[in-house]
Amino acid sequence: MKILMAAGLVLVGACAQAFTIDDFLTGGYNSGGVSSGTVDSWTAATVSSGIRFQSFTVVTNPLGGDAKCRVITTPGVLEVSTDTDVDINYTLGYGYANASTTASSNPMNLDMTSNFLVNVEFRSNDLVQPMSVTLYTNGVANSFTRSAVISAGIMSGSPVTYQFDFSADAASLGDVDGIKFYFDPAAGGDFSLNGINAVPEPMSIVALSLGAIALLRRRKK
Repeated sequence: MKILMAAGLVLVGACAQAFTIDDFLTGGYNSGGVSSGTVDSWTAATVSSGIRFQSFTVVTNPLGGDAKCRVITTPGVLEVSTDTDVDINYTLGYGYANASTTASSNPMNLDMTSNFLVNVEFRSNDLVQPMSVTLYTNGVANSFTRSAVISAGIMSGSPVTYQFDFSADAASLGDVDGIKFYFDPAAGGDFSLNGINAVPEPMSIVALSLGAIALLRRRKK
């Protein structure tokens, strides 16, 4: 029993600071096929500030195909797909007011000084694509951006998590009001996400776990 209690406290310590930015379990959406222009959407969902903002622009479309975006709440997946040679860019945002395309127009007021690692879990990604994550603080007074190149060949049976490390800016993340994820898939590229989370660094998790064990030992005495 004591071992189980210790294990439980370790688990609580490990998970105490992590939080979900979006698990795509609420706020279902289907853009339908889009062949030109920009489509913006604001969907009520169980996310910080209550609104999931999405925007995608068809940059080139030489063969007359289309692109679409869906949020499938069961099982909780965001999916962006394009026909052959359709080139788009796509933005996913939080902290946007309804009908506004400005980050932090609906302030999130998140304290991310400890949760400065942003994890994006790709369910699939068929072609190499660059992406970036931007945190906006104190309204839009300051912004901090991290970028990555997402590998091709990610399959739904073997999801891959990309981590964006904002530890260098942690002291400035006490009031995060907006978060923007920008994706630039290759023409004809498709990708999907399982979820997005903010977590503390591993050493912080270890410290929390050790603290939980120490608490248990003191209670035994």
